[in-house]
Amino acid sequence: MAAESEGGARPGAVPRRARTTVVALALSAAVSAALVGGCGGKSATPTPQGAVVATSPAAVAPTATGDTEYNGACPTEGNTRRFAKTRFALHAGLALGAFHRYIYKPLRAGGFKEGAEKRKRTFVKAAIAGVFALHELKVAKRFAQANPTLCKAVEGVSTKFQSLTDKLKGGTATEADLARSKNSIDSLQQDAAKRGFEFKEQPVTVPGAG
Repeated sequence: MAAESEGGARPGAVPRRARTTVVALALSAAVSAALVGGCGGKSATPTPQGAVVATSPAAVAPTATGDTEYNGACPTEGNTRRFAKTRFALHAGLALGAFHRYIYKPLRAGGFKEGAEKRKRTFVKAAIAGVFALHELKVAKRFAQANPTLCKAVEGVSTKFQSLTDKLKGGTATEADLARSKNSIDSLQQDAAKRGFEFKEQPVTVPGAG
């Protein structure tokens, strides 16, 4: 893989323009909430310190930044994209943060089990977060093109997340479905680290999920 310059960016820094992508998801999340039946009121859950929050109702979709979903074929040869590693780490980290906060942690707490308190609301929030995570993974894939193997790995995780999100919307997701998604994103994290694209969980508050 061709070496790339990170332009002297501070490690772990979040490019300002990338935040626009997160903000732009407010509309998408609202639509997802409608699809799964919505939920009454807003969550009073405090925003984690340092979390990326999407709150603007007048979100503007990203244009020339390149921070957009990508569903094309992975390249057969590596290419160089400016800030590819930094931006991949941001978007993959946001997907991981949404998954852990709204899907995996409720799973560990038994929130998806039959008879669990506020089970329906937990499914709604998880479905919205699933849409968010899927979007972030598709954006991350664009920057993972700098490494063809990693690009395919992100593509595989996106496919699993699409299936999981569909099941969450229908309220049919099982613990086994969630565990498979967890294992898949863990594998992506390990593969990325081996190829110099290491990413960590980013705290995030998803609109509509609270």
